Amino acid sequence: MKYDSKSILEIAIAEEKKASRFYSNLALQMEDAGAKLKFEIMSATEQKHFEQLLSYYQKKFQTTPEGKDMGEGIIVRPEMLPTTASFEEAVRVIMDTERKACEFYKKAFETATDENDRKIFNSLAQMEQAHYEQFRTEYNFSTETTIRFASEDIPWMLEVF
Repeated sequence: MKYDSKSILEIAIAEEKKASRFYSNLALQMEDAGAKLKFEIMSATEQKHFEQLLSYYQKKFQTTPEGKDMGEGIIVRPEMLPTTASFEEAVRVIMDTERKACEFYKKAFETATDENDRKIFNSLAQMEQAHYEQFRTEYNFSTETTIRFASEDIPWMLEVF
């Protein structure tokens, strides 16, 4: 893969758009209002990344990138799940995808020579890292099998007279 800023931006634009659609599709499948909202927020966040990159690209190159889909997983190659998956399986794939997106933007930052390119790639790397951390925390909470829950530790366990 070429690591010139134009190619990097074109790939990033396509992948951020795909990420927005991905999270939107997950939100539509959620019955739980909290999970639905989380994925709607992630979809909107990825859409903002897309719009930020597209605007930057248009200003930098005085053109709009071709609307071609960049194919399957040029940035990331996530583990493929069956057509249906558990929430934990989906979150595990999301974590891997966000981590790989972060790595992509870090590499773009390291190879970029234009200071504005470096700023945008560094900002996106940090955002993708934050997404990874959010989902990692959620995954850890959802897969934790045991916690200490002793009755003497529970507040307001008073006998009412």
